[in-house]
Amino acid sequence: MSSAQALATRPIAIEIHALLRELDPARWRADAQDALGKKIENIEARLVALRTALEPMGATSDETLVRLRERLKELTDLVRGHLAEARLRADHGREEWMAFRARLTPAYEQLALVLRAEAVHVPSLRPTNYKRNLMHVSFGFLAFAVVQVLPGPAWIVALAGAFFAYAWTVEVARRRNPEFNARVMAMYGPVAHAHEWHRVNSATWYATALFLLSLTGSLVVCSIAVLVLGVGDPVAALVGRRWGRTKLINGRSLEGSLAFVAVATGITGLMLAGFRADVGVGLGFAVAAIAGLSGAIAELVSRRIDDNFTIPLASGLAAWAALTLLT
Repeated sequence: MSSAQALATRPIAIEIHALLRELDPARWRADAQDALGKKIENIEARLVALRTALEPMGATSDETLVRLRERLKELTDLVRGHLAEARLRADHGREEWMAFRARLTPAYEQLALVLRAEAVHVPSLRPTNYKRNLMHVSFGFLAFAVVQVLPGPAWIVALAGAFFAYAWTVEVARRRNPEFNARVMAMYGPVAHAHEWHRVNSATWYATALFLLSLTGSLVVCSIAVLVLGVGDPVAALVGRRWGRTKLINGRSLEGSLAFVAVATGITGLMLAGFRADVGVGLGFAVAAIAGLSGAIAELVSRRIDDNFTIPLASGLAAWAALTLLT
């Protein structure tokens, strides 16, 4: 019974996710407040209807159903509280909207956790986080620099392997020890997404992709992969949230994807031209374009798999294939 109720809850979860995307700091607009208010009223009505539909079941020993009811009640209370506050305050502006978003985000993630336990997929939240964007870019250039000074392919395998082993060791420890998980997430809190409290961290997926790419034995391939992810992904997110109007799939936009390809191609091509004497300028930009396009496609189609895994793997393997065919 709980699986059926979880599936019935998915549409309202998707609607709340869409609302939170509109409330993202990079998207929020003062002239959209009336429309947002109507959406919240609609969400409240749907939450009430869904909870009413669950009431005839009465008391239950189904733990999932109990948790689902609790999450729906929490969301209903939050939405009602915001609507009541908005009616009382004439100066209900950006600060109040962002405070509502901060309260609604963890409540949505808790609902998503219940639904995923029943194999009902709902999207994770990836709100604008400028610290995370900066870390992405910085780590991309740092990783590129490290690869350039390594004596040979065996070193990149050893280094990537150590990173891979460390990341998965931490993941296993986080699952077995909630207190350790809380300490780890507190340490990475400023750059972590909310869903990473309960799921494999994006950095772990990144470490996995880098280790697999290191097995190609190509320093050039690894150089390209870390740059494409490092600059393409954050630029796509920033452009997509701020200016994305043409919707594609999985929450991505045409504007964000084009920005990904353009920036990843330009930066990667320039870095190859400046630091890889074994790759000609023309070849470097051609391979960078292929890798950038492949990374953007990987980001576009990534739904249940973390794009910190799919982007470097797709761009790196595309670069490896291109270099093999063109040289």
